[in-house]
Amino acid sequence: MAPAPDRQPPFAAVLDVLTRVDPEGLSSVGAPADEYAFEADDLAGRLRDGRTVTAEVVVDVWERWFGPGSGYVRRTSMSQVAELAAELDALR
Repeated sequence: MAPAPDRQPPFAAVLDVLTRVDPEGLSSVGAPADEYAFEADDLAGRLRDGRTVTAEVVVDVWERWFGPGSGYVRRTSMSQVAELAAELDALR
């Protein structure tokens, strides 16, 4: 089992973006509000460390948690992933 997410800033802001974008379409089917907490934790930790969030980073994080068959990774263009990455990176 994964450890609980580190909820230090910018965790809440990252989670808000992921929840709004809902990459896997889970919020729309009644998933909990913190459905993307583990992904947000990975991305927020990177931002806290001063590292950049790129499209490749988003894909890596997504495939870590949802597997290589992630619906988001399969159906989304890299330019759309790059837009999400840029929005997340701006939270640094």
